Amino acid sequence: MRTFRYLWTFGACILAIAASPVAAVAAETAFVYKTSYRNVAKDPDNIWTGDALAPNPKGTVSIHEYQLHTTHGDWLISQIWNEDCSSGTCPTRLIQIGSDGRRVIVVDDMMHQIVPPNDPRFSGSSATKMQTEFAQHPFLLSDDGKTLLNGDYKFEIAGAKP
Repeated sequence: MRTFRYLWTFGACILAIAASPVAAVAAETAFVYKTSYRNVAKDPDNIWTGDALAPNPKGTVSIHEYQLHTTHGDWLISQIWNEDCSSGTCPTRLIQIGSDGRRVIVVDDMMHQIVPPNDPRFSGSSATKMQTEFAQHPFLLSDDGKTLLNGDYKFEIAGAKP
């Protein structure tokens, strides 16, 4: 009887932890792929303007977006493939979207170049488990909502309110 009571209490504690807000925050941390705009001369979302739209050596500009919806607000990541891309990094912006729709750029930096999940150039390529995980979730928001993670890169979010 005592063992049963112990197991029941232990099980109830595990269930309470799993249902707690901390578990919900962890589920909110991964950004998901939103869309790609290929071969553009203008950013449909008006995140990138002017010189940022200068074509890469192939003569094109592509923009890839990821989003995160949380109970505390929405986030958008926009990465542009343009002439500023170097070997493995491209200009990327993290935008916090207010409840009124107002957008604030909170991070603007060079980040690991992502490969969107629908990119036809890589459909037949083999990848390691780590590469596959990064391709599916290249951007994460830390559990406290104060750091953007991009692979091994970390970016502090000034004044962050997740």
